[in-house]
Amino acid sequence: MVRRMLVVLLAAALMWVGAPAFAAGPITETINEKGLVETFVDVVPSCEGGGPLYTITATSNFVLHETIFADGRVHSTFTQTGTFVAVPLTAGLPSYTGKFTVWGGFNDNGKVVEGTFTFNVRGTGSDGSTFKNHVNEHFNVRPNGTVNEFFNCH
Repeated sequence: MVRRMLVVLLAAALMWVGAPAFAAGPITETINEKGLVETFVDVVPSCEGGGPLYTITATSNFVLHETIFADGRVHSTFTQTGTFVAVPLTAGLPSYTGKFTVWGGFNDNGKVVEGTFTFNVRGTGSDGSTFKNHVNEHFNVRPNGTVNEFFNCH
């Protein structure tokens, strides 16, 4: 009888101590940035890669939303959209102005990790030329550690 009472009390104590972990809701965070200005040196985006260097100044709005669950699962997504000005480092090349959007999503359930990203950009050169790009990338890491991924640019 005493033994049964101790087991019941121990079980009740464990439930009382462990209950907050099981009952804890997800932690959600959202970050918003407006008028974010970033300046960097890179090439004008193309599916072929390479090309002359430009000083690129992007002005954008950015939203990140992330949820972390008590059991360790994670879900996050972000969107960044804005305008850019690209000035060549080499004289005689056109400058570009345009718009871009980047989106990404990420999930981790403790067994499988996956993410998908897209990048869209359109630009117009000071010489009247234009360019546009759409990039789509996806990856997932399986429970056995192998990775599946694809990348598409057009």
